[in-house]
Amino acid sequence: MNPAAPSSTPVPIHDIVGPVWFFPWPVWVVVTVSLGVLALVAILVWGVHSVLSRRKPPTARERALGELEGLRSSVSGADPYAFGIQVSDAIRTYIHDQHGLQATTQTSLEFLEGLRGNPIFTDNEKAGLSVFLEKTDLLKYARAEAGESEMIGLLETAGRLVRSEAQPGKNAEAVP
Repeated sequence: MNPAAPSSTPVPIHDIVGPVWFFPWPVWVVVTVSLGVLALVAILVWGVHSVLSRRKPPTARERALGELEGLRSSVSGADPYAFGIQVSDAIRTYIHDQHGLQATTQTSLEFLEGLRGNPIFTDNEKAGLSVFLEKTDLLKYARAEAGESEMIGLLETAGRLVRSEAQPGKNAEAVP
């Protein structure tokens, strides 16, 4: 060590400081805002759910008419056997759902016998239903041939039965 050399003064050493908070907001503000946003999302989800759940399910009549309309679009080139099954099932399901009658589990004869003293349908509607079931049974069990016009006629009869548009005073042959 040379006494003539200037001694350098050491730079003072500072103590180690804890972590520096660099987030611009305090934690309590972040938590409060997060809970507020979560509450708003929950209220929004609840509101959308309540609006959607207010929709009424379709009635038996609306379901039947929708099914018949779907069949109308597939009449061209349809297999008469499959068509007979579908249109018969649509009407039988409608009668079961709308009136509580066992139309889906009975044969046509059993069902029509049960309707004899039942005031749910008018005589004209019963006659139209009888002709309709006879024609669909021919398609289903005898595998009768039917053209597009006959199938459209069955759909129109089914639509009148569902909408209860049978006209009183007409004979049974005029309904289908």
